[in-house]
Amino acid sequence: MNTRLLLSAILLAPAISMAMSKNIKSIDQSHTPGLMGKISCKYSGRNNSSAAVGSYDFNSIDSKNVVCDPLSGSTATSSDQGLLGRIILRTSDMGSTVNSVISYLNQGNWLDQKVYFSSVNVPTRDFTKGFTTQNGDVLTDENGNKLIKDFAIEYTSVLQLSSSDKEGEYEIALLSDDGARMFILENNTWNEVINNDGDHATRMGCPYRTIHMDKNSQIPMKIAYYQGPGTSLANVMIWRRVAKAHTWKNPDNHSLCGYQGDSYFFNKNGGIAVGMLWLQLEGWNVVAPANFKMPAQTANPCVTLSISNFAVASSDSSSAVLNWTTNLPASSQLTITNFFTGEQITTPYDSNLVTSHTVTVSGLVSGSVYKVQAISNDGKGHTVTSDAITLVIN
Repeated sequence: MNTRLLLSAILLAPAISMAMSKNIKSIDQSHTPGLMGKISCKYSGRNNSSAAVGSYDFNSIDSKNVVCDPLSGSTATSSDQGLLGRIILRTSDMGSTVNSVISYLNQGNWLDQKVYFSSVNVPTRDFTKGFTTQNGDVLTDENGNKLIKDFAIEYTSVLQLSSSDKEGEYEIALLSDDGARMFILENNTWNEVINNDGDHATRMGCPYRTIHMDKNSQIPMKIAYYQGPGTSLANVMIWRRVAKAHTWKNPDNHSLCGYQGDSYFFNKNGGIAVGMLWLQLEGWNVVAPANFKMPAQTANPCVTLSISNFAVASSDSSSAVLNWTTNLPASSQLTITNFFTGEQITTPYDSNLVTSHTVTVSGLVSGSVYKVQAISNDGKGHTVTSDAITLVIN
């Protein structure tokens, strides 16, 4: 062997040995049980909820008069979003044949119960669930039968653009089974923009004119919908942004307006069919929950605590910073699992109710891989746990 190479190997041997020793030690530590007890946490956060949301006492609602969306089963993510609904029963005064939602508005029996919706997105389906209040009462018709047909709902909300929507002219349509009509408040007058009334399968009812929407638009709206004698129903509000303002003397003369069928727009399990696929190609989309603001002085009590944006903000050889958000003020806590040893700990509970959560975790072991879940509680008995994310400490 070359003398110079041999000398270099001898001189470098201690350094190589030390490096290998450190690497082995690091690997050993990452696989060594019993080190999870050294983990500690520091919590911080802030409450980004609006005053109306933060001060609303959800325990004060009259549970016997509150129904959370029985049609789609979805709930709002914020108490200032959604639609307020009133249920109207068919009465004997309306006669043997009813084929207009206006008959319900004028002659129906308006119930005290209020229904809260996150959006107007009920694809064609059979409705057999009925309406159940928050205290477990099932609403019935005049004959004591579960309310699954022969009723109407008046939806009230404020239409607005979300942060991702572009300003401009919007064309709105209703896909409904049976009849539905839409009104907007302009200069203290409720003006009709869509008439899709009558007994029919899921039908596309289109507007008489477009509506201008900008970032400051807050347009009070109402939808009057009724379900006839059958059990199949649908009520979906869709819209598209168009190049310029337009009016239609006969709204059925464009797009798929006026087309109808039980399986034309949606199949029976709620999936989209050929009609809806075509509408999507034309630029139509379901109006999102973020586009509906609750009417003034009204909060949506049907809000489910949820976690979003859970992620590792930063990390080093022994610590990490994790962030997440909740839609309602809630506590902070973590579950941390060592991927190699299977050991798991739950960090101390931080009772401060915030919506923007930050946790600095110390005492982690270099070379380790952890699975971490965020836990939040709204202080009223509702707890939610996030999906697990991977935390690698290098």
